[in-house]
Amino acid sequence: MFHVKHYKDMCSVKSFGKFASEIFNSNAAIVAVNTIREILRQPLFYFVICSGAGLMASSLLFTLFTFGEDIQMIREMGVSTITICCLCLASLSASHSVSKESESGTIITLLSKSVSRRAIILGKFFGLLGAAFAAFVTLGFLLVMVLWAKDVLGCQAEVLPSLYQQAYPLFPQLTLVFLQIAIFCSVAIAGSVYMPVVSNLSFCMFLYIAGNLGGFFQELLAGGKGGFLWYVSLFYVFIPNFEGFCAIRVTENVSSAYLALLTLYAALYTTFVLAVACEIFNRKECR
Repeated sequence: MFHVKHYKDMCSVKSFGKFASEIFNSNAAIVAVNTIREILRQPLFYFVICSGAGLMASSLLFTLFTFGEDIQMIREMGVSTITICCLCLASLSASHSVSKESESGTIITLLSKSVSRRAIILGKFFGLLGAAFAAFVTLGFLLVMVLWAKDVLGCQAEVLPSLYQQAYPLFPQLTLVFLQIAIFCSVAIAGSVYMPVVSNLSFCMFLYIAGNLGGFFQELLAGGKGGFLWYVSLFYVFIPNFEGFCAIRVTENVSSAYLALLTLYAALYTTFVLAVACEIFNRKECR
C-alpha cells in the first residue's frame, strides 16, 4: 500500500529527475525497439489494419444516403475508425506486453541484465506508442486516399488540388486522435503492471467511457441538490478528459492555441501516469 511518505517520494524532484533521465536511457530505447518488433509480428496488428481499411471502404456504401454530405460522412467515419482501431491495438498489446511477460518470467530476465524497472516501463510505453503510431499513419493514409478517390471519381475534381483539399482538414482531427492514443497507451501500460489481461481491458474500457462522459455527469449532478459534487469534481480531475479530444467536432479552422493546450494536457497527464506506473512497478515483487 501507498503511504504518505511514498507519495512524497514519488512527487519529489529527485524522483522526477530519475524518471526524466530514464527516457534517454539506452536500455529504455532497446526495450522500446524490441516492443515495436514484437507487436508488429503479432497477427493482431495486421488484423486491426485490415479491419480499419475494410470499415473505411465500407463507408463508401453509406454515402448513398447522405444527400450531398458524402465527404463529410466518410471523414467522420474514418476518424472514428482510426480512433477505435488504435485504442484497441494499444489496450490489447499493452496487456500482452507487460502482463504476459510478468507471468512468463521475461521481466525477471530483463531485470537480471541490469535493466532498471523504470527503463522497462518507459521502453514498453514508447514501443507501444510507436506501434500504435505505425497503425495510425497507415490508417490515416488510407483515409486520405479514400476521400481523394471519392472526390475525384464522384465529384470530378482535379487531382492535385483535391488531394490537398481532403488532407488538410484532417490534420487537426488526426492530431487530437494521436493525443488520445498517447494518453491511452500510458493508462494501458500502467494498468498492466498489476492487473491481468482481462482486468486491464475492462479497466481501459471503463476509463475511456468515463473520460468521454465525465463532463456530462458533472453537469448533470451540478444541476441537482446532491452533496457529492466535490467527489464528482475530484473524479473528473483524475479521469482523462477524452471529451475534450473529440475529433469529430473539430474543423479545419481550429486555433493553434487550442491544439497547443490539449497537447500540453496530454503530455502532463501521460507523464504523471507513467511516473505513477514506474513507482508502482518499483514496489512490485516480480517472481
